[in-house]
Amino acid sequence: MHALSISTPDVPVPMPLPKRLFDIVVSGMLLILFSPLVVLIVLCMIVEHVFSAANRGPVFYTETRMSQGKPFTLRKFRIFKRSAYEPIRGRGETVHTKALERDPNNLTACGKVLKTFYLDEMPQLANVFCGDMSLVGPRPWNPVDYKNEIGRGEYRKKAIKAGLTGPVQIYKLNPHAHGGEHKLDHDYIQFVKTKNGLRVLAHDIKILAKSLWFMLRGQGL
Repeated sequence: MHALSISTPDVPVPMPLPKRLFDIVVSGMLLILFSPLVVLIVLCMIVEHVFSAANRGPVFYTETRMSQGKPFTLRKFRIFKRSAYEPIRGRGETVHTKALERDPNNLTACGKVLKTFYLDEMPQLANVFCGDMSLVGPRPWNPVDYKNEIGRGEYRKKAIKAGLTGPVQIYKLNPHAHGGEHKLDHDYIQFVKTKNGLRVLAHDIKILAKSLWFMLRGQGL
């Protein structure tokens, strides 16, 4: 077990008040600000549905994820063809979206654009606003992978609320140069646990700024 592992069930770590207030204010403002973009995305998806039968399906893709030990419904714009994920669900298996994303043939035309700029994740701002997630934290896992990790005595996904982005995402091009995904998550959890709320907030803002740079460069694929 890694030396920095969250290896005891003495969690969750309380969320600092400045972090939660920042989540509410920023996610609320962004939901309002991006509402015209949401309408545009939906219209583009409708047009694609009209001209491509293979890409037809619901506007949103939903699945159950875990955040600080609790299940919630994660929503994102559907970027997959239904033929890519419905057979998996039909067999009662867990859909691993990251694996599907690696094959461009699984993505709709709109989905390829949305994924490039992380716009498919925009509906999760509502999850942040409602308190299911935070703007910054470990990404939420599906219940099966979450339970498997807990079974191995690893509690990083249980310690704090899941995030829209986090340290793993800003170093995703070479996470091993920074100790790997586990260490990145553990270091962030330890920071939240030991620092005061304003320092945690300042740290979150730095992570969000780096994440925005990824978005602007179109590095979502």
